[in-house]
Amino acid sequence: MSGADSLLEHLRRSYSAIAEVEATAMLHPHDKWVLASLDALKRDASNIEAQWEIECQAARVEICRYRLLPSLSEHYAIAAVTKSLLDFQELFSQIYDALKNGVKKRARISGEIIDETAFEFGFSYPGSLGIALILPNAADLIGRKFETAVDAFMQVLNLRNEDEVKDLARALGDAVVKKIYDWSSVNYISGYSVDITWNTVDGLKKGGLVDAASLGRIAEIIRRTSDAEHREFRTRGTLVAIDTVKKRFRFVEPDGVDYSGALGDAFPLHQQWTVNMAYAATISVDAVTEYATQKTEQTYKLLTLADIEKSK
Repeated sequence: MSGADSLLEHLRRSYSAIAEVEATAMLHPHDKWVLASLDALKRDASNIEAQWEIECQAARVEICRYRLLPSLSEHYAIAAVTKSLLDFQELFSQIYDALKNGVKKRARISGEIIDETAFEFGFSYPGSLGIALILPNAADLIGRKFETAVDAFMQVLNLRNEDEVKDLARALGDAVVKKIYDWSSVNYISGYSVDITWNTVDGLKKGGLVDAASLGRIAEIIRRTSDAEHREFRTRGTLVAIDTVKKRFRFVEPDGVDYSGALGDAFPLHQQWTVNMAYAATISVDAVTEYATQKTEQTYKLLTLADIEKSK
């Protein structure tokens, strides 16, 4: 067993003992011997934790402390806590994957990346819902394997407007932005502030407290941000329906692709068109994609129609 592993086991026992004595102290809040014992245990645990940090740094093991601080009550819903941790894990894995392998529209992460970025449980803190997560970094001889991913995550917590959301999507991908929304939302809705501090293998400490209001602000900025794309294309198919009064149409390609929507502003309404007849069509599509849901809504307009023979 390595020095870090040995100290970790000692640390777990120390925090377990602290939890037991804290329970006794609640029953006997004025017992000097109990309080003195609790103070001694906390000092001992603090010293062990400091030594453990040193050993982790030497072994190139990253430490991430993750605390949920409820603002509404002292109750923790298992579903919310589990999703908060799971979304955090997935978000970090996606950020690392985007930096290593390039941006993605959809969250598809290889098993190799999942294994590479999987946090391991270190220990839990008594008296609060806080845990220490560890992430071995030894595969990188320089010891800075996750440095850029950690920095990118910290920058995520400072999103201020829709333009920055779009910049983030270009840098890390739409999938990362959606996961940021998921993680921020579950913590905000549950009333959790999140205290995240990261001990790097260089001995640096990064991060801090992100209150529930800030997480709600991040989620709201992402929720109201969308991408719009406009394009026009020519195709051939059958005019199934057209209404020049309501200015609506339906057009189907031979392979079954179905378009329906409004007639374009310049569409010749005065002409006579035969339904269930083949035409060459020019159609425009406006696609709006919401970053929060990754859902795309497409709106079609029929711009022109022409006999197939005339369009050749």
